[in-house]
Amino acid sequence: MSKLKLMYDVVNTMKDKEAISGALKVEGMKDQTKIVNFINQFEKNLSTGETKVKLSTELDYDGKKVKHESQTEFTMQGCQRKMHPGFMRHMRHHHHSHHCAENYDDLKCGGIKGKLTKLAFVLNLFNQIKMEEKDDKSVILSLNLNEIPEDMKKAIQERMSQRAMSEHQQHHHGFMKEFFSLQEPKIELNLWISENREVKKILVTVDGKQMNDLDENHNLNLKAELCLFS
Repeated sequence: MSKLKLMYDVVNTMKDKEAISGALKVEGMKDQTKIVNFINQFEKNLSTGETKVKLSTELDYDGKKVKHESQTEFTMQGCQRKMHPGFMRHMRHHHHSHHCAENYDDLKCGGIKGKLTKLAFVLNLFNQIKMEEKDDKSVILSLNLNEIPEDMKKAIQERMSQRAMSEHQQHHHGFMKEFFSLQEPKIELNLWISENREVKKILVTVDGKQMNDLDENHNLNLKAELCLFS
């Protein structure tokens, strides 16, 4: 079976589901210290939009410890999220002020050439995915970003550097900036698909070294696991 046919079957199976439930777990380590532990258990009726969420967050970073737990229920009525017009003007200005800067201009530029370049990048990335078929008809898809072509690595590394700068400027969680600024990160993605062509689990792991302002090296590890229940 081709990867394209497999993904087509998966998309059709998932879009026909009436409800979805699962758990997202994120764990981050810096050397021997767990700096973040996040668990999101959720249930969502895809027809009515009724959603239940149970969150658990623990942070131990930069001398501060935070623990938070919450439960909430709400109803999502379609795509009603709107951006503030001032925010949109800022984003357009930000985009044009950095238009076609530095390397990989085609990935950032607009127009037909930019869109085709992005499409080629996505298709090339899709082509790097390995597919393993099991005896029970289930499938495991895997992608090791350290095995992709060098030009793609550089493009991804540049995006991560830009995200690290954005996190720093917007004063978001410091640990996120550290993961986006890893040196030569090892990133792996694994996707488990059942014989019924349902996504069962997605696992992303990130490993690398980060140098702080005192030129001290630290080992960082991030693991994000999404499990979907039938």
